[in-house]
Amino acid sequence: MENVAGRHARPPEKTGRPGLRFAGLAAGALALALVAVGGGLAVGVRVPWAPALDLAVASIVTPSPTDEGSEPAADTVPAEPVITPAYLGAEGSRDYAADVAELVWDGDPASVSAVYPSTVKGIYGVGVVIRIDFAYAVPDELKGLLERSAKVITSKPIGNASWSWFDDNTLAFRPEAFWPAYTDVKVDFSWKKHGFATYNPDVKMRIGRSQTFEVSANKLIGKVKRDGLTIRKVPVSLGKPTWETTSGIKAIMERYAMKRMVNPGPREPYDVDVPYALRLTPSGEYLHAAPWNEHNLGLYSTSHGCTNVSYENGIWFFERALEGDPVITTDTGLPVDPWEGPGALWNVDWATWLDNSHALAPAAS
Repeated sequence: MENVAGRHARPPEKTGRPGLRFAGLAAGALALALVAVGGGLAVGVRVPWAPALDLAVASIVTPSPTDEGSEPAADTVPAEPVITPAYLGAEGSRDYAADVAELVWDGDPASVSAVYPSTVKGIYGVGVVIRIDFAYAVPDELKGLLERSAKVITSKPIGNASWSWFDDNTLAFRPEAFWPAYTDVKVDFSWKKHGFATYNPDVKMRIGRSQTFEVSANKLIGKVKRDGLTIRKVPVSLGKPTWETTSGIKAIMERYAMKRMVNPGPREPYDVDVPYALRLTPSGEYLHAAPWNEHNLGLYSTSHGCTNVSYENGIWFFERALEGDPVITTDTGLPVDPWEGPGALWNVDWATWLDNSHALAPAAS
């Protein structure tokens, strides 16, 4: 249900977390009387995020076509990078042939069902993760071939980086740390040529300025950092007991000027329109303006799982956020599940990420 928001709360007598949570927001019937904002649906991307992850192949790096000290204009088309033969990151001690023409696959090609990011030549935040979903489980023998024939090309060095399999249907790529700001990225797929997949996805994007929002549940204050400098401190209200906000790295997925949010119950049902809402997880956790809850911001956690901010700060985030901007929450006691959107994949530790790569796996003896 697309509009469902608000976790089905854990019963007070239980301490274990449910298998699948529905993150929420603090809004009740009172919100209908207090929220007086008009607006329509803003830009959004919907991707079937499911568990699974395996990475391999490092990146190819070329000189940056942009000045590192200035943010590129939104309508600037990235200069075409020049492919160089050097693989970087991943594991330098393990090498594999760059000539994928020598790789052979006699089985059926993998069926690509979804690609993220979906906007070609779009500008994204430093927490974006490249993700390819397949309609059917990919055989282990094919996974390494898919990784090796999908070369990630960047305009500046990105450090350790790798493809990894989240599960048998999901291939993802990210650096060990967040992407460097102002980096042009493209993926050179040769899947169709070699019969590895049904088609070659079109993945080209630009990483914009670095902007993160770090939220402490203990202090109920969030810090906005842009290119390493704290530029704004924002009082927040998080999820109340049994409706806790998840801790960990999440990333903005969608932006709405006005979003209908529904919790059908049975506990504390609501159906409200919420202004300036930024989706953080597929199950319904948002960063959003909460004018009905401003008296609790910075003092008490009273929401149904969402990160509440003031109306003014909600507008500020909505006007400046990029899809892929990381939101990092700490000290709530409830970790975010790794399938909860693209940002959640940053919570997979790097050793596990590399272990789930088939191109980097040691050859069988």
